Amino acid sequence: MFEELIKAIDYINDGNVISAGKYLIELAKNQDDEDILKVVAETEKELREIEDEKTLLDLDSKFRDQLIDVIRENIKWKKEKIRVLSLYLIDKMSKGNEILLQMIRSPTEGRPHTFI
Repeated sequence: MFEELIKAIDYINDGNVISAGKYLIELAKNQDDEDILKVVAETEKELREIEDEKTLLDLDSKFRDQLIDVIRENIKWKKEKIRVLSLYLIDKMSKGNEILLQMIRSPTEGRPHTFI
């Protein structure tokens, strides 16, 4: 389980929270913990809603630009929610393993700028 959770952390650290969410859903399907199953259901719901909202980006209307801005902002917050739900799943499935939790980078933490 340790290596599988490291793979999910790599997805999160790379900013690919949708892949992390999908991967963790597959890992958590065999869990018996009710809290984990609730979080998995919520993550699945958010992933579905992101896909549904992306279809609205193709609508043609005089309010298209406003709609696109609102949808993009909404998708951004849904991805943040998936990221936090993924962190919760990693914490619960690893039974609070501090080594794994320390590997998770903050989304605002950038890469250092090095100049040669």
